Amino acid sequence: MIQEIKEKADANDIIGLVIPDIEYDETLVEAAGFLSENYNKILYISINKPYGKLTGKFKKNKINLNKFYFIDCITRTEKDVSSTENCFFASSPRALDEIQTSVLDALRKQEIDMALIDSPSSLLTYYEHADVLQFMHRLMTELIVSGCKGIFPFQKESAGSLKRGVEMFVDEVVFLE
Repeated sequence: MIQEIKEKADANDIIGLVIPDIEYDETLVEAAGFLSENYNKILYISINKPYGKLTGKFKKNKINLNKFYFIDCITRTEKDVSSTENCFFASSPRALDEIQTSVLDALRKQEIDMALIDSPSSLLTYYEHADVLQFMHRLMTELIVSGCKGIFPFQKESAGSLKRGVEMFVDEVVFLE
């Protein structure tokens, strides 16, 4: 499974990743491990998982946190935290302009060569389908212009129309079974 992600990521700028719902979290942790071994700096945009929880999983799986720059879109909805050297805390998943600006800043300042957004479909909780699709397209364009590769993962059973819309913009879609 991870070998297939590696091959597709090497051959394409932007890939869509369709993961069975039950394996989604575990697969993303495995993918993060692979990315940390194969890329210099990874931008991990987390829409619905707090930075503390993610880094705990990464540490447990011996993933090098120094290889990551995080954009956490959820923690500040529950508590006041300040951004750190390797994490920007957006005010909320509803703040698309702030998230996009933080992505641009990270791409300029952090020498990012790979980005992963977890989970694009979570934005549908806060926005209409067309707004999320437009945001995803802008994000992909920013990555390509910056010379950065990207992985856009979706849960197979629950991503629906957003996944189909994003598939129009990616170089290739990888279906994991």
